[in-house]
Amino acid sequence: MKFNTLHIALLVSILLAACQQSTPKTAQPTTANQETLPWATDIDLVCEMKVDKTTEDTVHYNGKIYGFCNPGCKETFQENPAKYGAK
Repeated sequence: MKFNTLHIALLVSILLAACQQSTPKTAQPTTANQETLPWATDIDLVCEMKVDKTTEDTVHYNGKIYGFCNPGCKETFQENPAKYGAK
C-alpha cells in the first residue's frame, strides 16, 4: 500500500488528537487545605499513569490528596475508592 500526502496528514491528525485527549489538565492548587494536605501518591490509582501536583483532577480522601490524569479516572475512583487501594 502506498502512502500519499493525504494518508500521512490523516495519520498525523489522528495522533495529535489522541495526544491532546490524554494530556492532563494542570493548575496550581487553589485552596489552603489542598496545600497542607499530603499527596497520597504521584500515580493515578485507576490507570496507573504518573501525575504531578499541578493536576486539576484531584480528590480529597481520608486526609490525603489523590491526583488523576483526567476527569474519567477521577470519577471512577470516586465511585469506589477502596477498590483502588486508597486507605
